[in-house]
Amino acid sequence: MARWQSLLTGVIAVLLLLPGFATTAQDGPATDFSAIDRYIEEQIDGSRIPGVALAIVEGDTVVHARGFGRAGDDRDVTPQTPFPVGSLIKSFTALAAMQLVEDGRLDLDAPVQRYLPWFQVADEDASARITVRHLVNQTSGLSRETGIKPLYQGGEPTLEDLVRDLRKEKLNRPVGESYEYSNANFMTLALIVQTVSGEPFDRYLEQHILAPLGMRQSSASAEGAELERTSVYRYWFGQPVAVRDAYRPSEFQGEYLIASADDMARYLAMYLGQGSVEGATILSPAGIEQMLAPATNETTRQLLSTEFTFRYGMGWFVGPFGAAQDARWHLGELPYFNAWMVLLPERNLGVVVLINAGSQLEFFEANEVMSRIPLGVVNILEGAAPHEGRGLTSFYVAFDLIVLAFVAVQLLALLRLVRGPLTLARPATAGQTLSLLRQTAPLVWEVGLGLLLLIGWPAITGMGWRGSWMSFPDLTLVLLVVAGLWLATAIVRVLRLSQAFRERRARQRALAGRAGQRPAWATRV
Repeated sequence: MARWQSLLTGVIAVLLLLPGFATTAQDGPATDFSAIDRYIEEQIDGSRIPGVALAIVEGDTVVHARGFGRAGDDRDVTPQTPFPVGSLIKSFTALAAMQLVEDGRLDLDAPVQRYLPWFQVADEDASARITVRHLVNQTSGLSRETGIKPLYQGGEPTLEDLVRDLRKEKLNRPVGESYEYSNANFMTLALIVQTVSGEPFDRYLEQHILAPLGMRQSSASAEGAELERTSVYRYWFGQPVAVRDAYRPSEFQGEYLIASADDMARYLAMYLGQGSVEGATILSPAGIEQMLAPATNETTRQLLSTEFTFRYGMGWFVGPFGAAQDARWHLGELPYFNAWMVLLPERNLGVVVLINAGSQLEFFEANEVMSRIPLGVVNILEGAAPHEGRGLTSFYVAFDLIVLAFVAVQLLALLRLVRGPLTLARPATAGQTLSLLRQTAPLVWEVGLGLLLLIGWPAITGMGWRGSWMSFPDLTLVLLVVAGLWLATAIVRVLRLSQAFRERRARQRALAGRAGQRPAWATRV
């Protein structure tokens, strides 16, 4: 009997290897969700990512949804776990504006000042030329730096406060000439939606988009923040650490939304359904087509060391994404989370990836780890190899060793200065003068570098020390420690040099006193 069972097992194994005998799940990359799951698990393990939520929608059906890792404490991430989604809200804002356009209450080609008469940037003439379309296509000329300032300035500004503050801002480009991504464009657009509709912006989104789509784990309001069920994490030297009260809706006026992967899948299904899903019509097919159409000049963005050429529609990037050559996509990115949504129109597919951790060390590889997951998922769906690379753990091992070595060297230098002898000879010769210069010259280096870090770093990043602490607290701590060590070394050096000068003067006075007490015969020639 056992022999027959073995023979039968062997026959079945051979048949499974024959072409055309594979199961449905193995028919093509679009259904090989196990490969996607394994890939995400590998990325989580290699980079200590706390949690990921994934949803894949085909037409109006969610064909795969899964949570990975933890949402905080002992809670697991599920497809129903709400995440902050950051700049994914830009497409919601554009959608709200298009709803008002179709209602006849908003004109995309009208100047912003028609709806906000007081609207102004530093250039008064340019202020009058900026239209609603310039805002939604990111071609107003407002800079990226202008858009991120509110995230780091603190306080409790209203949406109108943030837009009125633009009166001090210089445009980075001529109006309507070229694309530049700026949150300020969509903050202004959100205020226009609020003004034209007569409803608070968050309430408008909830009543006219979230509720009709059945997005029950989503909210754009401060009250809805209570829905939040996931902790967000920042990396401290490679270790994800939960951040309490990491963000407040007031700091993200016009840019605040929490949503689950399931809810975002319903949102993408609406686009795949040309504005409708499950009987709910949000926008006309023509409106959806206009939102997803490329509207700006070509530009490039680098993802995983690869430059992708793309254009911007209305709250959507238009162009390649991984192996998908014709995609519509957007990301939401802050120091403690990453959110991605991708439409593949030719495949009638949509992908949502939500990550409850992040790193802003973009000049290293840290941020690429987060983009690797959605790019890998899309590649697998397209039948291509997923993106591979070293994990965040290996990056931080190198980072930590460099930091440790640098701080140790500077600390040892300080200890040697504190404990070591420091004497100054009388500068009677060129050699003695050179020795004095060698002992005092490091002051210029130590004071200069210390002040350069304390003053220059906030200016270089454009976010101040508060923003730097939010974005990369570990690096910020290192910079403050190093600046402190340099300045402390300079202070100790000044104190030691002052002491040495006093001791030399005392020796000189003592020698002079002894010379004055010599007997007269000792000075005779």
